Amino acid sequence: MSTFTQESGISISAITINAREHSRPPKLVNIAINGVKRKVDWEHKSERTFEASFAQTLEVLPLDRLEFSLHRSYKLGLLKAQEGISIDVKKMFDARPFDPQTPEWKHSFDGTEIVFKLSQDASPTVPVASTSEGSPGIDSETNGDNAGLVPTTDDIVRLCPRFRILLVGKTGVGKSSLINHAFGVDSAKVSKFNPGQADIDTEIISKDNPRFVLHDSQGFEPGELTNYERVRDFIQSRNRKPDLKDKLHAIWLCCATPTAGGRILETGVEELLKLKKEGRLGEVPIIVVITKYDALVAREDRLLNDSICNELNEEEISQLVNKRAQANLKTKCIEPLEKVVGVQILYRAVSVKQRYKDTLADLIQLTFDNVRNHVAKEASVLTAIAQKVNPNVKVDGSIEVGRSKYWVGLASSANFPGRTLLECLDVIHTDIIAVWNFQDPSMNLRSNEFKALMSNMVTNISTGEIGKPNEAVGAGISVVAAIAGAVAALASPAAPIVIPIVAGVAVAVWLYSVYQNSHKTLGRIMAYIVDLTLVMQHIFVLVQGEDLPTTRRVIKLAYTAYNDSGLKSKAHTMITEHAKNINTIKPGARDMTIDKIVEIIGLFRIDSATLSNSQVHSDNFQVSGQEEPW
Repeated sequence: MSTFTQESGISISAITINAREHSRPPKLVNIAINGVKRKVDWEHKSERTFEASFAQTLEVLPLDRLEFSLHRSYKLGLLKAQEGISIDVKKMFDARPFDPQTPEWKHSFDGTEIVFKLSQDASPTVPVASTSEGSPGIDSETNGDNAGLVPTTDDIVRLCPRFRILLVGKTGVGKSSLINHAFGVDSAKVSKFNPGQADIDTEIISKDNPRFVLHDSQGFEPGELTNYERVRDFIQSRNRKPDLKDKLHAIWLCCATPTAGGRILETGVEELLKLKKEGRLGEVPIIVVITKYDALVAREDRLLNDSICNELNEEEISQLVNKRAQANLKTKCIEPLEKVVGVQILYRAVSVKQRYKDTLADLIQLTFDNVRNHVAKEASVLTAIAQKVNPNVKVDGSIEVGRSKYWVGLASSANFPGRTLLECLDVIHTDIIAVWNFQDPSMNLRSNEFKALMSNMVTNISTGEIGKPNEAVGAGISVVAAIAGAVAALASPAAPIVIPIVAGVAVAVWLYSVYQNSHKTLGRIMAYIVDLTLVMQHIFVLVQGEDLPTTRRVIKLAYTAYNDSGLKSKAHTMITEHAKNINTIKPGARDMTIDKIVEIIGLFRIDSATLSNSQVHSDNFQVSGQEEPW
């Protein structure tokens, strides 16, 4: 069960790693906080000892995930082996109080000792401030120039480490379930924070998803002004905060689907919406969230005339019932409210039940779009990272990150002069997986092996006929069907999935070439972006709803399903055609490559309406269980 906390952090002033005897010494150490890498300058004290001191201390909280990866000096093909070490930060807190003379805490794992030197007085930094160690590359040991390729998500997370949302609504409307499903938080008990006298200033954070922070407020009782004024003042005070990370990024006003003839929202909510119209609540988007939408659909289903049902099939009946439920909601609830408020309102009716999963996806899409348009693009990226129900928003977030820097000017090498392709792909890889924010306790998505698989996939790009990809692929349902079919054929639990990784790695010598303006280089980088994005989409289908960890089996299922599908061949054909036809981009000229990347990814997106389809539910795929070899 998830636990929320407001506990202050522990400040770390230095870290020493003593590698175990009788093992090959490490050449590189990476550190990740909450699943994203942090830039740390390590000093070799001896062959087996690394040490890092922080001018500004590093703060950790009890719910944080602190992970190390030690890259050894022996090789698998062209890759260095790595060893992952996860730190249970809560044990560090349980060990308090520390010796004031030598405040430190030690962790041992299979003979390797990690010593944390602690500072109780130093000024800590933000605990989730960055996403990389300066992009060390698939097989890099250098620090110097390589440290310059800092992932864009690093800069974004420094500016805004969490998506900050305010929920307003009475107990019983389903706020806990809504947050649990939308943000992948297991059994979050929002209600246990005394909603009857909730402190709206309380920051509710969960270790299940450290990328969002929640403020909770009770609903408004008739004739009661105290809580309305408290919510109003809180919103206005947050709007005045100078830093984006402290501002509210979205507000959800939650109410249950009304009974026949019932009032949809309290007077206090209407007053808030009026203030919003008057511009007194700033730019933060306010969305009315009508929960338990399934109850309204069930009511419309009961009222449906039998004579109509006799002429329709099951799918047509379902569409008709949903259409009537939406129309009923609009005419009897939303439009009267809009007349009172005097402006169109943002709203979505949602249900957390499996068959209505698309309603949550639509709510997240609406939230993302309005945060991007009215708050800040950086906050919208954190919206994409934090949410767990809409793969299209993950894609949108990745595109926002890519447009900010590394996807721009690919044909002219604008961002990669003098860099190896290995460095270029590594920083792109880090940005993409950071947005998808999967559970990855073993850091499989950041492993050398997975990066090698992805780079091998683009070594030889197909040059077949283009045909008509829109017709060949069709809508998102065809993409989902392709994923479901391919994965179902592979998902037998009987044996591990075998991928010839060593052979694949051996041919990736081109990774060590310096970026040059060529059709082949452009095609490979375009294909890497498209392929990795679509493999992430495959993984999403496998783990959706359950928020399963990305084990090697999950990754190999997704990789193999995509690699063997017609989706990859069609994408590569379009990429090859673009790369062949594009002329060398001169400085100052418009490079259309990023538009082509977005176009190709768009052809293979999942339609959110298909997420409720039972064929893509994770229960149908046996993907959980023990790790298996690469």
